Amino acid sequence: MRKDVITSMRNAAAVLLACAIVLPCFAWCSPAYASVSGSIELSCGIERAGEHVALAGDGYALTKVASAEIDGTSASVSYVTEKAFSGIDRNWAALDGAGLRTAAHEVFAHAEKQGVKPQATAYADAAGKVTFPSFEPGLYLIGRFDVAPANAEYSCDPALVSVPATIGGVLTYTVEVTPKFEHDPLTPGPGPSEGGKPADPLDQLADKVAGALGFAKTSDGMFALACAAALCAFAAVALLMWRRRATALAGAHAAGAKRFDPSAASASDASAAAKRAEAFADDCGSDSEPHTKA
Repeated sequence: MRKDVITSMRNAAAVLLACAIVLPCFAWCSPAYASVSGSIELSCGIERAGEHVALAGDGYALTKVASAEIDGTSASVSYVTEKAFSGIDRNWAALDGAGLRTAAHEVFAHAEKQGVKPQATAYADAAGKVTFPSFEPGLYLIGRFDVAPANAEYSCDPALVSVPATIGGVLTYTVEVTPKFEHDPLTPGPGPSEGGKPADPLDQLADKVAGALGFAKTSDGMFALACAAALCAFAAVALLMWRRRATALAGAHAAGAKRFDPSAASASDASAAAKRAEAFADDCGSDSEPHTKA
C-alpha cells in the first residue's frame, strides 16, 4: 500500500515537471494573444512663434479597432479586427504611416456613423497631456470628441495607434503619440439680434451686401443705398418732366406754324377777294339794265 502511494506521487511529480518544462517553451514559440497591458500617452500642442503651446481642456476618446497577436520570436504584431469594424477590415499590419493616417479618417467616420462606443475617454490637462493606462494590446482609434473654446481654431486629425508599437525592432508597450493639429480660423457667423432673438435673414443679406460694398455696418450701407436711390429717382423725374415739356413746346411750334402760314393766308385772301369782286359785278349788272313800262 505504501509502495503504491510512493509510486503515484513520483508519477505526479514527473508530470508536473514535464508541464513546467514544455508549457513555457510552447508559449514562447507560438503566437498568442498577449496577456500584458500597455498604455498610450498623448502630447497635445502646437508650435506658435517658435514656442510650444499646450492645448488643454480638449476631450479624447479611445476605441479598440482590432485585437493584437504578438509573436515573441520575431517581435511582430498582427491584428484581428473587432466585430464593430468588420465592414472596413484590412491588413492593418501592412499599412505604412500614410496608409494609417488615411485609414484613421475612414475608421473615425465609420465609428461616428455606426455609433461605436469608445473604451475610454479623457481630457487634456494644463500641459496638454492625456493618458490612457492599462489597456490590453491592440489597434486603437484616438479621436477628439470635445473641443475647448480656446482651441476652437485648431482641428485635430484622428489617429490609429498600435499597442505595442515596434520601435527599432523592439516591442514597446508604453506608446507616446503627438496628435496632428492644423490652424483653421473660424468664420464669424451671424450673431443674435437685439433681445437675444435670432438674426433676421433679411438683415443677414443686408450685412452681406454692405460688406460687398465696403461698408463696415449695415446701417451705413443702407443709408448710402437710400441716398443713391433717392438721387436716381429725382433724376428720373426731372428727365421725364423735361421730355414732356420738350414735346409740348414742339407741338405748339408746329401748330403755330400751320396757323400763320403766309402762303395759306395769301391763298385764302385771294379767294375771298375774288368772291367779293364777283358779287360786286353781279350787283352792277342788275342796276344797268333798262326798265320798261307796261
